[in-house]
Amino acid sequence: MTRMLRTIELAGTPQERGWRHGQILGAEIRQVRRAFLSYLARLSLYAGAWPIFGGLLLLARRFLPYIPNHLKQEMAAVAAGAQVSLGTVLLINVTDDLANNTPRCSALAVGENHTADGAYLMGRNLDYPLFLDIMVQLQTLFLMEPDQGQPLASLSWPGYLGVCTGLNKAGVALAQLSAMSRERTWQGMPAALRFRLGLETGTTAATVAARVIDLPGTIGNNLMLCDPREALVVELSARQRAWRRARAGLITATNHYQSPAMQALKGRFPPRPPYSVLPAYHFTETYSQSRDRRLRELASDRRLGPSDLQAILADAEVANAGTAVCAIFAPGQKTLWVARGEAPPVNRGPFVAKKLWG
Repeated sequence: MTRMLRTIELAGTPQERGWRHGQILGAEIRQVRRAFLSYLARLSLYAGAWPIFGGLLLLARRFLPYIPNHLKQEMAAVAAGAQVSLGTVLLINVTDDLANNTPRCSALAVGENHTADGAYLMGRNLDYPLFLDIMVQLQTLFLMEPDQGQPLASLSWPGYLGVCTGLNKAGVALAQLSAMSRERTWQGMPAALRFRLGLETGTTAATVAARVIDLPGTIGNNLMLCDPREALVVELSARQRAWRRARAGLITATNHYQSPAMQALKGRFPPRPPYSVLPAYHFTETYSQSRDRRLRELASDRRLGPSDLQAILADAEVANAGTAVCAIFAPGQKTLWVARGEAPPVNRGPFVAKKLWG
């Protein structure tokens, strides 16, 4: 039996959206906090989890001056509704910025001669080295209708206000992928919150990209954006960027910069985190390049539909034991397909289709 995709609608003011989020998912948000503490306890051996957790909360607060007021209000309301501290919700939203991008991800978009009607499709895997049990179990589709800005959908987790996998009502799909960069800072807007603001205000892939670029960044990312007629990747460091556009209807991205302008900013890939399910090889640029080549090989010289993208992303040389999310987008149809496998790689399980906004 296919697992249902939990969907939660959040509308109204920041306080109203946040309170509803926290009230409905308070138990799960506290579960996420326990998972943090459990992992930190394993790392600390004798010192215990709380001193490290407290230190992370202090570090997370460094981002607060760069977060817009309406998002801070929403976070505070989530915390109040869930009966946790604001610091806990903040930490959930800035973990990747603090850890300098631990995820391993793969994405591709195809259009023009690669699809039956020429409209673009996009697919993404989100691979994570830790917390995989709760990431799979607690995955939630948030349908947000803010009092200002356009409606959007975000595939994420309890307590998470940013967007790393999403689609807006204008028909722009977004996938955040980590990129190892030498240029990073804590004096900027957390990445996923930055990308959410882009989706709230942009109506094409290019206008979402322009909005993101206008906001101060923190770490390296490869941001894939796709609307029905265009797909592109914005390669980002904390302060620099370069655009790549689809060629002959195909574009791919993994976790390294491909633009010549960004080569000098390439950073060292991090070591394997303790207790990760993934082997050390998965934390190398060689593995990132290998996945990118495989995506191109599987997508070249053929017409593709949503089921084909599902199969490509499930390929043994693309998916791995950390693949916690797999989603396919048809932006022109306002439709996404989400993998509902019971355990990573989740794309070995069935997909559930979700039609949004009529």
